[in-house]
Amino acid sequence: MSVVATVQAENVLAQIVKRCLSGDVSSEEQLYRICYAGHIRICLRYAEDMDGAGMIFNNAMLRVFKSLNLYKEQGHFNAWVKTIIIRCCLDHVAKQGRLRFDPITLNEEEQHSIESNVFNSFEASDLQLFIRSLPNTTATVFNLFIIDCYTHKEISSLLGIAEGTSKWHVNEGRKLLKQRLQPSYKKINNDI
Repeated sequence: MSVVATVQAENVLAQIVKRCLSGDVSSEEQLYRICYAGHIRICLRYAEDMDGAGMIFNNAMLRVFKSLNLYKEQGHFNAWVKTIIIRCCLDHVAKQGRLRFDPITLNEEEQHSIESNVFNSFEASDLQLFIRSLPNTTATVFNLFIIDCYTHKEISSLLGIAEGTSKWHVNEGRKLLKQRLQPSYKKINNDI
């Protein structure tokens, strides 16, 4: 998207937000639809299924509408909404009892990487299924770090864990994904 188009989209969004603040119900529905298109995939990464993702998204949008008067126009609106959505995702995961942190030590020498060409061989939906198959806590931390671009320090603060624990979960996720992806990658390449 060009810079001009981005600025225009932000201006349109700002107008919709202003109308929402004045109580315009049709603008609230419009804002909901705009946010849904851009953010439901985030919820799906943390939910068990589409119903769970919808529940998380609805809770997040309720928070957005309740907090809309607190939004400062200095930042990007979508980034503000994304922050609320991720916090709702983490609340959902915690309520489901799917976050458990055991004391862990990270062996700095044991870094696992996955060659980028391995990722290119899979559809995004297949990769998401692989990530969902990780242990719940590892999948949550992995999503926050790899997909949502949070730092270990931010994850540590969000989840109340040590940075080393966050690093361990990302490393463990990489190791497990490498074990699961490599056989499929070899099969794909042998079939060609």
